[in-house]
Amino acid sequence: MTVKQILKDNHSILLKKWFQATIDTYPAQSAKILGKDVDRFDNPVGAVTRETLEDILHLLADDYTADTLEKALDPVIRIRAVQAFSAAEAVSFIFALKNIGETIMDSAFAREFDRMVDQVVLAGFNRLMKCREDIFLLKATESKRRIHAAFERAGLVQELKEEDLLGSKKS
Repeated sequence: MTVKQILKDNHSILLKKWFQATIDTYPAQSAKILGKDVDRFDNPVGAVTRETLEDILHLLADDYTADTLEKALDPVIRIRAVQAFSAAEAVSFIFALKNIGETIMDSAFAREFDRMVDQVVLAGFNRLMKCREDIFLLKATESKRRIHAAFERAGLVQELKEEDLLGSKKS
């Protein structure tokens, strides 16, 4: 038996426990709502979270790269990037998988599983930093627009082109 086979055999148990551990990182009232229903329309954050966790478990049970992990984590990391989480708190839900895995993994596979989870954490952190950078750039661009519009109304500058506003992002 391999780690990947153990992950496949215990997929639903891992998903259920990991999802619960993830929603438990939210305040109690939010966690209650997120855990109730995973319908995309009634509870979009809960649904996206569950789908993302399931995708990650599928990747770990098959072949994956840092890129595929990052892409799979994107939906839930985007959500957590705009919420009131610190960087550590935003990716901490991934570490819960280690504790859950310990209850299922044979001790012979624990080290390999821990390395796999560490790769997921690194991918999650990379994605979080990219999301936060995008947020910063959006805020900076919007500030440029507002300041320029004020100067334009005052007759101090001429019309600014879109590429002038986005010039810093083209690099």
